[in-house]
Amino acid sequence: MNHIQHRAVLTVRSISYVVIKTMISRQVCSLSVLIGLLSVGLIPGIAKADIPGKHPHLLHARSDLRRAETLLKQPDEPNVVREEKDATLLINAAIKEIDIAAVLDRKDVDDNPRVDSSLKHLNKFQTVYKLLRSAERDISIQEDNRGSIAFRNKAKMEIKRAEHRVALAAGKDVMDDLEHDKY
Repeated sequence: MNHIQHRAVLTVRSISYVVIKTMISRQVCSLSVLIGLLSVGLIPGIAKADIPGKHPHLLHARSDLRRAETLLKQPDEPNVVREEKDATLLINAAIKEIDIAAVLDRKDVDDNPRVDSSLKHLNKFQTVYKLLRSAERDISIQEDNRGSIAFRNKAKMEIKRAEHRVALAAGKDVMDDLEHDKY
């Protein structure tokens, strides 16, 4: 191999090296651009798919109300049942209002939590009352979706009414227990 042939081989090799390096860098660059575009394109979808989302308080309140509703459906003394049924109806009304507000906020409203059914009567009412207060605090957070404000306010009113019924039921339960020496 003479000097000219050797130089030609080196030139071809260097050109091949440059071509391969350019192809690799373009692939990497193309891949980077593709990943960047996918990331930017997915960000809005990821934000909407976030379970707590923009207004997680609606889902927290709904979950608390579902737990309270389930607790109130546990059997109780006959003199307490009427107040429990009224409170359950009010809680259901509040859940419906929250469902509408949550749908307007594009939230998933499928939540059916398990509840501890081993609570004693008075503990049951204390737990239900705490859950109602928690739900009320959750939905009292400032709402920026004007379409859901009216539904949130209606739910808040229903929760207040349910709290009153639960307090009446707890009082009747305590009186019943005192009369029958259950303490």
